[in-house]
Amino acid sequence: MQDLQVSQVHVVQPNSTHSVINRFATIYLLTNREAEIIGLIALHGYSNKEIADHCTISEKTVKVHIDKIMVKVGTRSMRKLLALIICTTI
Repeated sequence: MQDLQVSQVHVVQPNSTHSVINRFATIYLLTNREAEIIGLIALHGYSNKEIADHCTISEKTVKVHIDKIMVKVGTRSMRKLLALIICTTI
């Protein structure tokens, strides 16, 4: 993946953040729960424990969902995953 230049990145407005996650979820065929989890990570910076508490699931289940997301997206790096989410806004 190419490095993004500052001029290529724009700020996502708060009212469009959910549409960015929905678009990303559609592109990568994420389930509703996977989309919810990726939104909590990308938009709120939640940890696995915070996600588990928010979704009333175990941390192990959060990890399973994240692993499935990584497989669908084709990366093992959270940094690359977040970069891909940003790229869906460009």
